[in-house]
Amino acid sequence: LRALVMGFVQQVRAVRVLDPAAGSGNFLYIAMRLLMDLEQEAIHFCGAVGLQPPFPEVGPQQMHGIEINDYAHELAQTTLWIGYLQWRHDHGYGFSEPILKPLDTIKHMDAILAYDADGKPVEPEWPAADVIVGNPPFLGDKKMVSELGTRYVDNLRLLYGSRLSGQADLVTYWFERARTGI
Repeated sequence: LRALVMGFVQQVRAVRVLDPAAGSGNFLYIAMRLLMDLEQEAIHFCGAVGLQPPFPEVGPQQMHGIEINDYAHELAQTTLWIGYLQWRHDHGYGFSEPILKPLDTIKHMDAILAYDADGKPVEPEWPAADVIVGNPPFLGDKKMVSELGTRYVDNLRLLYGSRLSGQADLVTYWFERARTGI
Protein backbone atom coordinates (compact mmCIF):
# COMPACT_ATOMS: atom_id res chain seq x y z
CA LEU A 1 0.00 0.00 0.00
CA ARG A 2 2.83 2.40 0.83
CA ALA A 3 4.39 1.89 -2.61
CA LEU A 4 1.06 2.67 -4.26
CA VAL A 5 0.49 5.84 -2.22
CA MET A 6 4.09 7.02 -2.65
CA GLY A 7 3.86 6.37 -6.38
CA PHE A 8 0.85 8.68 -6.49
CA VAL A 9 2.64 11.30 -4.38
CA GLN A 10 5.66 11.17 -6.70
CA GLN A 11 3.38 11.73 -9.70
CA VAL A 12 1.86 14.80 -8.03
CA ARG A 13 5.34 16.09 -7.20
CA ALA A 14 6.41 15.67 -10.84
CA VAL A 15 3.57 17.66 -12.43
CA ARG A 16 4.86 20.74 -14.28
CA VAL A 17 2.36 23.53 -14.87
CA LEU A 18 2.89 26.30 -17.42
CA ASP A 19 1.09 29.62 -17.75
CA PRO A 20 2.45 31.20 -20.95
CA ALA A 21 0.75 34.51 -20.13
CA ALA A 22 1.52 34.47 -16.42
CA GLY A 23 0.51 38.01 -15.52
CA SER A 24 0.37 38.27 -11.74
CA GLY A 25 0.77 34.50 -11.34
CA ASN A 26 -2.76 33.83 -10.10
CA PHE A 27 -3.42 30.79 -12.32
CA LEU A 28 -0.07 29.32 -11.28
CA TYR A 29 -0.84 30.03 -7.63
CA ILE A 30 -4.20 28.23 -7.86
CA ALA A 31 -2.60 25.27 -9.66
CA MET A 32 0.16 25.07 -7.04
CA ARG A 33 -2.35 25.22 -4.20
CA LEU A 34 -4.44 22.44 -5.73
CA LEU A 35 -1.35 20.25 -6.14
CA MET A 36 -0.29 21.00 -2.56
CA ASP A 37 -3.79 20.10 -1.31
CA LEU A 38 -3.73 16.86 -3.30
CA GLU A 39 -0.35 15.92 -1.87
CA GLN A 40 -1.64 16.82 1.61
CA GLU A 41 -4.60 14.45 1.19
CA ALA A 42 -2.19 11.63 0.38
CA ILE A 43 -0.10 12.56 3.44
CA HIS A 44 -3.21 12.45 5.65
CA PHE A 45 -4.22 9.13 4.11
CA CYS A 46 -0.84 7.68 5.06
CA GLY A 47 -1.37 8.74 8.66
CA ALA A 48 -4.92 7.39 8.71
CA VAL A 49 -3.87 3.91 7.57
CA GLY A 50 -0.79 3.70 9.79
CA LEU A 51 1.90 4.49 7.21
CA GLN A 52 4.74 6.91 7.83
CA PRO A 53 3.54 10.14 6.18
CA PRO A 54 5.99 11.83 3.83
CA PHE A 55 6.95 15.48 4.22
CA PRO A 56 5.34 17.77 1.60
CA GLU A 57 7.51 18.69 -1.39
CA VAL A 58 5.12 20.25 -3.93
CA GLY A 59 6.00 23.89 -4.44
CA PRO A 60 6.80 26.83 -6.68
CA GLN A 61 9.54 24.92 -8.51
CA GLN A 62 6.82 23.00 -10.39
CA MET A 63 5.19 26.18 -11.68
CA HIS A 64 6.49 27.62 -14.95
CA GLY A 65 5.44 30.85 -16.55
CA ILE A 66 6.17 33.25 -19.36
CA GLU A 67 5.57 36.96 -18.92
CA ILE A 68 6.71 39.87 -21.06
CA ASN A 69 5.81 42.69 -18.66
CA ASP A 70 8.61 43.56 -16.19
CA TYR A 71 6.34 44.27 -13.24
CA ALA A 72 4.08 41.27 -13.81
CA HIS A 73 7.12 39.00 -14.21
CA GLU A 74 8.35 39.95 -10.74
CA LEU A 75 4.84 39.88 -9.29
CA ALA A 76 4.19 36.34 -10.52
CA GLN A 77 7.26 35.07 -8.67
CA THR A 78 6.25 36.89 -5.50
CA THR A 79 2.66 35.62 -5.75
CA LEU A 80 3.89 32.03 -5.89
CA TRP A 81 6.20 32.45 -2.92
CA ILE A 82 3.62 34.21 -0.76
CA GLY A 83 0.98 31.61 -1.63
CA TYR A 84 3.40 28.79 -0.89
CA LEU A 85 4.43 30.25 2.46
CA GLN A 86 0.82 30.94 3.45
CA TRP A 87 -0.20 27.38 2.61
CA ARG A 88 2.68 25.92 4.64
CA HIS A 89 1.84 28.20 7.57
CA ASP A 90 -1.88 27.36 7.42
CA HIS A 91 -1.09 23.63 7.40
CA GLY A 92 1.40 23.76 10.25
CA TYR A 93 4.64 23.23 8.32
CA GLY A 94 6.40 26.49 9.12
CA PHE A 95 9.10 28.02 6.97
CA SER A 96 12.52 27.06 5.71
CA GLU A 97 15.51 29.35 5.37
CA PRO A 98 15.92 31.38 3.33
CA ILE A 99 12.23 32.18 3.15
CA LEU A 100 12.36 33.41 -0.45
CA LYS A 101 14.59 31.49 -2.80
CA PRO A 102 15.35 32.35 -6.42
CA LEU A 103 12.59 31.23 -8.76
CA ASP A 104 13.83 31.05 -12.33
CA THR A 105 10.85 29.09 -13.62
CA ILE A 106 9.03 32.29 -14.61
CA LYS A 107 10.66 33.41 -17.86
CA HIS A 108 10.76 37.09 -18.80
CA MET A 109 10.05 36.94 -22.53
CA ASP A 110 7.44 37.10 -25.26
CA ALA A 111 5.50 33.83 -25.38
CA ILE A 112 4.43 33.91 -29.02
CA LEU A 113 7.15 35.70 -30.98
CA ALA A 114 10.94 35.63 -30.86
CA TYR A 115 13.71 36.28 -33.34
CA ASP A 116 16.63 34.09 -34.33
CA ALA A 117 20.21 35.36 -34.69
CA ASP A 118 19.43 36.61 -38.20
CA GLY A 119 16.37 38.57 -37.05
CA LYS A 120 13.91 36.08 -38.55
CA PRO A 121 10.67 35.58 -36.56
CA VAL A 122 10.53 32.23 -34.75
CA GLU A 123 8.29 30.61 -32.20
CA PRO A 124 9.85 30.97 -28.75
CA GLU A 125 10.74 27.85 -26.84
CA TRP A 126 8.37 27.15 -23.97
CA PRO A 127 9.36 25.28 -20.81
CA ALA A 128 8.32 21.64 -20.76
CA ALA A 129 4.97 21.18 -19.06
CA ASP A 130 2.34 18.57 -18.34
CA VAL A 131 -0.47 21.11 -18.06
CA ILE A 132 -0.99 24.56 -19.58
CA VAL A 133 -3.23 27.03 -17.75
CA GLY A 134 -3.91 30.72 -18.03
CA ASN A 135 -5.76 33.57 -19.60
CA PRO A 136 -3.81 35.01 -22.54
CA PRO A 137 -4.70 38.52 -23.67
CA PHE A 138 -7.65 39.04 -25.98
CA LEU A 139 -7.08 41.69 -28.62
CA GLY A 140 -9.08 41.76 -31.83
CA ASP A 141 -7.18 41.80 -35.10
CA LYS A 142 -8.40 45.35 -35.80
CA LYS A 143 -6.63 46.67 -32.69
CA MET A 144 -3.47 44.61 -32.88
CA VAL A 145 -1.49 47.03 -35.06
CA SER A 146 -2.34 50.09 -32.95
CA GLU A 147 -1.50 48.25 -29.72
CA LEU A 148 1.49 46.15 -30.80
CA GLY A 149 2.91 47.92 -33.84
CA THR A 150 2.98 47.06 -37.52
CA ARG A 151 6.32 45.20 -37.44
CA TYR A 152 5.27 42.96 -34.56
CA VAL A 153 1.89 42.09 -36.08
CA ASP A 154 3.37 41.50 -39.55
CA ASN A 155 5.99 39.16 -38.09
CA LEU A 156 3.39 37.36 -35.98
CA ARG A 157 1.13 36.82 -38.99
CA LEU A 158 4.09 35.72 -41.11
CA LEU A 159 5.17 33.19 -38.53
CA TYR A 160 1.74 31.68 -37.86
CA GLY A 161 0.17 32.49 -41.26
CA SER A 162 -0.06 28.91 -42.50
CA ARG A 163 -2.00 27.91 -39.38
CA LEU A 164 -4.04 30.98 -38.39
CA SER A 165 -6.15 33.46 -40.27
CA GLY A 166 -4.83 37.02 -40.55
CA GLN A 167 -8.02 38.13 -38.81
CA ALA A 168 -7.38 35.95 -35.75
CA ASP A 169 -7.60 37.48 -32.29
CA LEU A 170 -4.27 37.75 -30.47
CA VAL A 171 -5.34 35.06 -27.97
CA THR A 172 -5.45 32.44 -30.73
CA TYR A 173 -1.66 32.66 -31.11
CA TRP A 174 -1.26 31.35 -27.54
CA PHE A 175 -3.72 28.54 -28.26
CA GLU A 176 -1.86 27.61 -31.44
CA ARG A 177 1.51 27.73 -29.69
CA ALA A 178 0.15 25.57 -26.87
CA ARG A 179 -1.32 23.10 -29.36
CA THR A 180 1.99 22.62 -31.14
CA GLY A 181 4.26 22.91 -28.11
CA ILE A 182 3.05 20.41 -25.54
